[in-house]
Amino acid sequence: MMGITVCIVLLAALTAGSDSDPHSRLDVLAIVWATTFALALTHWFAVSLSMTLVNDPSVRYTRFELLVAQLGIAVIVAIAASIVVVLVSRTYDRFGARMTAAVCLGVLVGTEARGGGRSVKQAVAYAAVALVIAASIAYVKLIVSG
Repeated sequence: MMGITVCIVLLAALTAGSDSDPHSRLDVLAIVWATTFALALTHWFAVSLSMTLVNDPSVRYTRFELLVAQLGIAVIVAIAASIVVVLVSRTYDRFGARMTAAVCLGVLVGTEARGGGRSVKQAVAYAAVALVIAASIAYVKLIVSG
């Protein structure tokens, strides 16, 4: 679930500001990595604190396993967005990173829906809706910034 949050927050972080303002690829990469990494650590801290305060016998993972999982998904999203930022022209690097967050969101929504017991058809439908909404946000931002 945290991966979904990472994608949404990354999309929001990359939506702030103007795509047409002068920036370097390093600026975009800094936003991608700082957002995903900081959010993963923040989420890990919040869940770890909750684990300390609430004794839930259904919890089957350690704080370290949780940290690895949180950082793992954040790194996967950040690497995917970074590859796009490096490969596309500077004019479209922020848009490319936003679209990557949108695609990752769609994939994660579908995966979580399927893992939560939804049928393949339902999971694909949820993924498609998430992808269309997120991609629309990314595209509208591109148009507004242009």
